[in-house]
Amino acid sequence: MVTFAYLLVFTSMGILTIGLDIFVFHEGFMKCFKKIYEAEVGAGAITIVFTAIFGFAWSIVVDFRLWKNKKQGKQKTQG
Repeated sequence: MVTFAYLLVFTSMGILTIGLDIFVFHEGFMKCFKKIYEAEVGAGAITIVFTAIFGFAWSIVVDFRLWKNKKQGKQKTQG
């Protein structure tokens, strides 16, 4: 569930940003998508990509740990 929420928020922010860029700059979708990646000069585009990948991996870890704890809790109540 955490992974789903992460993907939902990350995708929604991207779509909102691209939509606003299309509205403000009157350019195509792909050009606005490329501008988002290239515009992050201060933070560095690579830093942002690795942070997004790390966030996704961490959300998977959290989901796995929650699933594992839930599974162990069911086994304790049945045993």
